[in-house]
Amino acid sequence: MSRRDRMGDPEEIFEILVKSFTRQPSTGDAELCWHPATDAYETDEEFVVQMDLAGMDPSDIEVLADADYLVVRGVRKDISGPGRKHFHEMEIAVGPFSRRVQLNVAVDPASAHATYHGGFLYVSFNKGEGGGSGRRIAIER
Repeated sequence: MSRRDRMGDPEEIFEILVKSFTRQPSTGDAELCWHPATDAYETDEEFVVQMDLAGMDPSDIEVLADADYLVVRGVRKDISGPGRKHFHEMEIAVGPFSRRVQLNVAVDPASAHATYHGGFLYVSFNKGEGGGSGRRIAIER
């Protein structure tokens, strides 16, 4: 069967969609990214962002922050293995993700601290005015 004959074939359409959603992000691909569930809350001393990134290696996560925004992005790899599959449920997002969280309280970006455990990324900031420009935040395990 030629490729032209397969046009409109549900398996062909599914394969195209899966490949397009699992490629590396590039400029302009924000609409192709998935967005992890995120909580943002404050305590007396800190502003904390908790993000559900189950099954990820912290080395595949990039964390950036300035005084106004926290940006977390990366790629969750599909670990289901190669080969043809017939999915009955498909709810676990894989591929590129990006999430931008507005920091609604005054924080010191230089105080940002990131940890990853139990499938969650936690990024905490000391509350209060801080100077400096944006920076990359290393994730501790």
